[in-house]
Amino acid sequence: DPEKHSTRDKTLHNPPLYHPQLSPAAGGGLWILNPLAPTPQLIRQIRSLEKQHGPVRHIVLGTVALEHKATLGPFAQYFTRNHNDGSKDGGATIWIQPGQWSFPLQLPVEYLGVVQSNEKLRVLPSSRFLHGEKSPEEEVASIPERRYAYWAKKRPVPEWTVDIDYETLGPLRFRSVGAFGETAFFHKPTNTLLVTDCVCSVTKTPPKVIQEDPRALLYHARDSIEEVVEDTTATREKGWRRMVQFGLVFFPSQIEVVAFGEAIRQAGRIDPSMKPLGEGAVPGGALYPWTWHDNDADLANFNVISQNGKLFCPPILTKLILDREPNKTLDWVRRITDRFDFDHIIPGHLNNYVQAGPKEFSQAFDVLRSNPNEGVVFPQRALAEDLALLQEASDLLTKFGVVAESQVCDLEPARRVGRFAGIAPNI
Repeated sequence: DPEKHSTRDKTLHNPPLYHPQLSPAAGGGLWILNPLAPTPQLIRQIRSLEKQHGPVRHIVLGTVALEHKATLGPFAQYFTRNHNDGSKDGGATIWIQPGQWSFPLQLPVEYLGVVQSNEKLRVLPSSRFLHGEKSPEEEVASIPERRYAYWAKKRPVPEWTVDIDYETLGPLRFRSVGAFGETAFFHKPTNTLLVTDCVCSVTKTPPKVIQEDPRALLYHARDSIEEVVEDTTATREKGWRRMVQFGLVFFPSQIEVVAFGEAIRQAGRIDPSMKPLGEGAVPGGALYPWTWHDNDADLANFNVISQNGKLFCPPILTKLILDREPNKTLDWVRRITDRFDFDHIIPGHLNNYVQAGPKEFSQAFDVLRSNPNEGVVFPQRALAEDLALLQEASDLLTKFGVVAESQVCDLEPARRVGRFAGIAPNI
């Protein structure tokens, strides 16, 4: 129902803006999750929605990921209400995921541009408190910052939980610096689950927003810098599937890297009609320092990831983060699927408004259930040769004590094939 919730199409790295209209019982107005950068176009859209549904009343950061937190402050500054006498009432209330961190210095969110304070700047209550599994005293005692603890004691339950329930994972602390944490929100009026990074879905069709300016799709559709491509549906789909592979596995197995000097020389020979494809994105608009294997060889790699849009947990999480804490993650998944009867999911990346329920959501985390000792191994959602870089990163980060050892064994075929097989450790 577009009157109850709305989403924006997104590219691989840009999350949607989810802004359901709250019911009168939940305080009315708009509730925004993981805001994007406040471009003029976005702010105009929000102002239009405010005219229809009332002001932005709550802005929620449902993750500790730095890339999502970076835009919170600049966006929130647009939603402090000014009065004729020059005073402010704070406008929207900011709710942040517990366990926030920054690098190289640990800074409060005000240093990221958040201007709200006191009762207008809150930490999300733990979902266990929300569901009666923790007492108010235990909840307050678990909040390390006194300013958040004060308001947690005075006004413990967000008014919007009449419409929106949630379950929180983490924070899962890394051994050296950083953490992972995410909250899954359930919008009761529409039976919709809202998540940030934990699951996604991808199909061959590029999102509409990226097709508004298809240059990135055409840029990546080329097999080499010498190729001249035409703007067709097939070309756009080819470019999209390659963008997806770069975004999810970072170093696709179906590319060959061109030496730096040769890449510079090739850039000087690019067909003039292709140079605008990279303008504003790559040096000189021409650099293309790789080639793709012939005959659409990467299509098979993409199909293994896509599986026609079947929900999955991204490999960067199953190879570097959640595999370190599989039991806590799967307990979170169980609590979500036991408590929320959803029929659609809105992830923070890739496909929007995915038709999926608790069963499909749980299956997306099957790789964390792998246990070769019991004869149970679930494959990762990418070919082993495409996971070579992530596997190498996992081994190195473990070796240097940045993260704990992985608790999940998928038989690690990524160590035996691909680019780094010759230097992989014997584990």
